[in-house]
Amino acid sequence: MKKIKYFIPSILLMILIFSFSNQTGNESSSLSGQIVQWIQINLHISIPELIIRKGAHMSEYALLTMTFIYGFYKSELKQFQIYSYSLLACFLYACTDEFHQLFIGGRAGQITDVLIDTSGGILALVFVYILSYFYTKRKSAIHSK
Repeated sequence: MKKIKYFIPSILLMILIFSFSNQTGNESSSLSGQIVQWIQINLHISIPELIIRKGAHMSEYALLTMTFIYGFYKSELKQFQIYSYSLLACFLYACTDEFHQLFIGGRAGQITDVLIDTSGGILALVFVYILSYFYTKRKSAIHSK
């Protein structure tokens, strides 16, 4: 039961994702539009709103997967289990999030969004795996001297 504290970042991020999903279609679109407008004005880059919306999906679920990795790592599981459970948790939360959106005005739960969310989780796994690989390689090089 003590190890549940390591999942607090995951829980907080799930609450944040839930609050974004609880916005109506108009509210969500307005937020995305404001971000697009800021990018165009400040960075002088023309970018479609769809890219911003789907990029936000991928980013928030990549971060969520990293928080799951942290929680499962602290549970002293094997690396394969940590990655598998983290990706599964990401996928399942993405499914429940899209189901939740079926009940929000102007929103629609879409399987493509589940796939986009999960691909964010996969990118996080690849990123963490690469970091872990180089950290382990560096650590073993230091100890072999």
